[in-house]
Amino acid sequence: MICIRQACLDDHSAICGLAEEINRQHHTYSPHVFAAPPGLTRDADFWRGAITDSEGVVLVAQAASGVIGFLVARILLPAEMPFLKARRICRISTIVVTSAMRGKGAGKQLMAAVDDWASARAADEIRLEVFDANDAAIAFYGDAGFGMQSHIMTKVPG
Repeated sequence: MICIRQACLDDHSAICGLAEEINRQHHTYSPHVFAAPPGLTRDADFWRGAITDSEGVVLVAQAASGVIGFLVARILLPAEMPFLKARRICRISTIVVTSAMRGKGAGKQLMAAVDDWASARAADEIRLEVFDANDAAIAFYGDAGFGMQSHIMTKVPG
């Protein structure tokens, strides 16, 4: 059985370990954007800050074996521009489930929990970014009801 709950500082080590796993994947997809994973210490303060951030949420998926996944989200208010509707956007910045537990429902439960969290905060939409090459994640997000809204395109100058 998998339980979804809000993270606490006792989860910090597990979150750092899972973050290391997703950092390796991101670095593989885009080494010019993501630094090589150096081990658990470089990002420890970042994840501690996410857990204690009163404006966002870190949700963890816990199984009998311990924390097997987490999701980080925050409500953002876009810059005021006269041509855009004012919208409260729940932005998912990170979601990861350990590779050994993928396909067992933890990711779906994390996404359902963040949907509830966003709804309770009157979010108008939930937004995330995914690499074009990450076909498994794109399919997962599609199954969760996400659709393409825009593309982020980049170019190295020169």
